[in-house]
Amino acid sequence: MMEAGFLLFGAYLITIAVCFFFKDRRVMSAVSIIAACVAIVSVLLILNDMRSTTDFIIDMGPIYIDRVSLFFMSLISFVALMAILYSRGYMWYEADEGAIRFDELRKYYIVINTFIMVMYMTFMVKSLAVIWVCVGATTLVSTFLVGFYRNDHSTEAAWKYMMLCSVGITIALIGIMLTYAATIGVIGDEDTALDWPILYAYAAGLDPSLMKMATVLVIIGFGTKVGFAPMHTWLPDAHSQAPTPVSGMLSAVLLNCAFYAVIRFYMISEAVLPGFAKNVLLIFGILSLFVAACFIVVSRDIKRMLAYSSIENMGLIAIGLGIGTELAIFGAMFQMMAHSVTKPLLFFSAGNIVQQYDTRNMQSITGVREKMPFTAFMMGAGALIIVGVPPFSVFVGEFCIIMASVSAGAYAVAAISVSLLAIVFAGFVMHVFPMLSGHTDRDVSDPKGRIRALPFMMMFVTTLILGLFMPEQMSAFMNDLASQIGGML
Repeated sequence: MMEAGFLLFGAYLITIAVCFFFKDRRVMSAVSIIAACVAIVSVLLILNDMRSTTDFIIDMGPIYIDRVSLFFMSLISFVALMAILYSRGYMWYEADEGAIRFDELRKYYIVINTFIMVMYMTFMVKSLAVIWVCVGATTLVSTFLVGFYRNDHSTEAAWKYMMLCSVGITIALIGIMLTYAATIGVIGDEDTALDWPILYAYAAGLDPSLMKMATVLVIIGFGTKVGFAPMHTWLPDAHSQAPTPVSGMLSAVLLNCAFYAVIRFYMISEAVLPGFAKNVLLIFGILSLFVAACFIVVSRDIKRMLAYSSIENMGLIAIGLGIGTELAIFGAMFQMMAHSVTKPLLFFSAGNIVQQYDTRNMQSITGVREKMPFTAFMMGAGALIIVGVPPFSVFVGEFCIIMASVSAGAYAVAAISVSLLAIVFAGFVMHVFPMLSGHTDRDVSDPKGRIRALPFMMMFVTTLILGLFMPEQMSAFMNDLASQIGGML
């Protein structure tokens, strides 16, 4: 495992150094793609090491990897490769058109690789305190990407993102301090008192009153970074102003980093106060789904609409965890995987359209299918996938969550969720398909290049395969993951 870890972080450190010292954009792109591929190999090597252990856990000093960690690391490895592949065409076009300077392109490759590396670190540490530091670091690094274009809108979005997420992370810190206070007299070793496995093992002895307050603060704090309503206001601005490859990563994997901390604390809280964290997440989940559905309908900016779709999906995942049965948790984690695989497809399609039409206003865009048939197909397919049309992967996650709600007797939750998902469906159909149809006199065309088209094809095929067929080993892994999160393993 250590070798795989050194391979992963070594690849990114070398890539960052190469991007700093070499000025050829082909070199920067190539080493970034190689680093992303090496990271995938490293994750596979870690999986192989974990399969040789009896409890599917690697515990080495400050490093702690289990099914939950590996699930999130796998999502990063896939999405990072897609974003880096797409960056080659998208960011080069920006440079060729004079939207950015060469030194800004070099900064982009340095920061995005640093961003990816920090996200990997988030899922490989044992301590709640260290993960708090890592989540804060993801905010700090990604702020430079949100404000990358340095115009008034992107600068405002970057400041708003940093300030609101900093407030959230401060609230989470208070929750962590209360958690530490709850361990006094229960856990003898102060140095390991905030380690995930230690907290979970001693959960029965933790002070319930302190843990109740800590649970609320941690979910609100990290939930701000997740994008739970009403703490979501930074998210549409940040996702709409960042470069499109970054928007895809922010939506698909950055939100997962904070959700990872929420899930870890959810596991501990449920062992101390059964049902309390579920109720808190259920409230935030329904509220987030409601807010997202309303704003999707009235959206005019295509990237803001996709950002609200991310809030919707985070809310749906929270509802699955709030229901808390094994089927519901399975659906929540499957929904997270489906969203991570699908949402970059939509952002990248939107990026192609925005570059050619030079506007994000959906009412000003028509005739995409006529002039950009490949992008139009991917945009239309992505819209249908993200709203849960079968047989794609998002449908499976949504179906599992709704069926789990009904099975658990939460009929009101199921009815509200279905109604709001129907509104989301109507909003996407109302906004996306008029853009694809019709005629335009603009001189636009699909961006050229096989590398730029490759991530589209890979994501589309992946989400289709996940919806139609799941290998037996992957199915067993997802079931065990749901059981571990639910405390049933």
